[in-house]
Amino acid sequence: MSKTLSVENHERISKDLKKLKFKRIVAQVSQTDRFALYLRIR
Repeated sequence: MSKTLSVENHERISKDLKKLKFKRIVAQVSQTDRFALYLRIR
């Protein structure tokens, strides 16, 4: 019982981590894009 629970927990945690990594990458890309646009406009 507790073993299956921990496995489910682990899967959920790894999914959340992947989402966080993806969000961080998207945020970095959008920041650099904004910076590039800013430089281009100047």
